Amino acid sequence: MKLNQDTKNPTDMPKLQSPFERQEINGEYICIPKIEKGYEWVFSGQSIAIEKLDGSNISIIVENNQVTAIYNRKNRIDIWKKGNKRFTEGVLEAIDTEYINLAKMKDGQYFGELIGPQVNANPYQLKRHLWIPLSILVERCRFKFWDEFVKELEDLDDSQVYEKVSNVFKGLWSLYKRKTGLKGDVNESTGFEGLAAEGIVFYRQDTKEMAKLRRDMFDWYKGRGHGRQKANFQQTELRYR
Repeated sequence: MKLNQDTKNPTDMPKLQSPFERQEINGEYICIPKIEKGYEWVFSGQSIAIEKLDGSNISIIVENNQVTAIYNRKNRIDIWKKGNKRFTEGVLEAIDTEYINLAKMKDGQYFGELIGPQVNANPYQLKRHLWIPLSILVERCRFKFWDEFVKELEDLDDSQVYEKVSNVFKGLWSLYKRKTGLKGDVNESTGFEGLAAEGIVFYRQDTKEMAKLRRDMFDWYKGRGHGRQKANFQQTELRYR
């Protein structure tokens, strides 16, 4: 998915908000049963639901059918620096698996997720790093149940919508993990381990708007989180996490 055509001025991945309002409750910044203004589209049949991977936000710059730079947010990666092998390995693996085809790619900045042995404790149990473009996630990691599920939300108030969505997340398993053969139970006591999905990115195809929900944004979540405290939230939400 190309989000920036200007190869000379790379940008960060657009900030993704929760479609539910969030408040600090008992020291944790979590969702409350109120839909954020302007995000009604998430629950009105205008969105598709894509698995949100527990990885690092990485983008590549493509010029003349070649990868000329790799970025983590706005920081250009020095691919020759010790300890940075995972970035080049991930992109090369994406080429080998045909997740990207440089011969057909127009100049621009392309965003995706880097997963693998050195990323977030490797919840996908990969032996090599892999960069997955957002376009591949849209194509292959779409929660098709969502299309029918949102029909159940018609005429419900915010609290009822929240309850139904919260219950879905309690048992939400990862499409990607399942494809790799991982197994495990998923319930409200499950963190990001086992077969659990980290969350969902909601994508509106006509306007290109996006939003996100993670398991750790709900009050029932008991595992490790990505900045549930408000101070951490303000520092980390600028990234695609």
